[in-house]
Amino acid sequence: MASNPMSTAALHVSASKEVVFAGDEVTLGGQIDYPMAKRPTSGYPLVFVLHHACCNTREDYVDYAQVALDQGFAVFRWDKRGTGRSGGGGRGSTTQDAVNAYEVALAQPSVNPRQAVILAVGAGSALLGSSFGLFARHQHPFGAILVANMLDPDEVLAVDARTLILMGEDDWNPAAIYGEAAAHAHNATYRHGATYRRIQGADRLLMSNGIALHAHARKVIGSWLYDLRLPSKSV
Repeated sequence: MASNPMSTAALHVSASKEVVFAGDEVTLGGQIDYPMAKRPTSGYPLVFVLHHACCNTREDYVDYAQVALDQGFAVFRWDKRGTGRSGGGGRGSTTQDAVNAYEVALAQPSVNPRQAVILAVGAGSALLGSSFGLFARHQHPFGAILVANMLDPDEVLAVDARTLILMGEDDWNPAAIYGEAAAHAHNATYRHGATYRRIQGADRLLMSNGIALHAHARKVIGSWLYDLRLPSKSV
């Protein structure tokens, strides 16, 4: 993911808190951001960011975070080992790092853990598909957003949750398989099903000109999160 020059801009939040936590034989750094919206009685719904591969940090997901915050979601972002404010080290599992981060996110104050949405980007979607049970063991996700989805129609069935699949126009994976067919398979298996959208004019990670989250992607994600919060969808 390209470095986002907007990453240093202040988010519209009511509060943010740095969170230091244990990964698998490494110390990791993250943060919880709270929306401006009034806290629901049961706590804020949560968006948990599951990284793409490469050496990006929490700051690369600031645009996604703002979309979720605008819809009344708290957001947990974190730095993978060896990046940002996280420690490095060759020992330990990066998958376990991610599961630990999810567990820590669910335990944050004023968060409703039963309304957790996992935003999985690129390789993060593959990790979620291969390790969904590890995340669900702590709390079954209420929803999942798969950006630059890497799960084929069989693999996506591991994600037993309401699902939004997003692919950019420039994604090198075929949209007919990882978008349309994956959503069709999910809908044929689960009642909560999946929604698929292809973002025209966006790169693989839904950026416009490699700089900021594409306006259409913002709209689609925001609308999906808004619908997820409707009373008929509550848990």
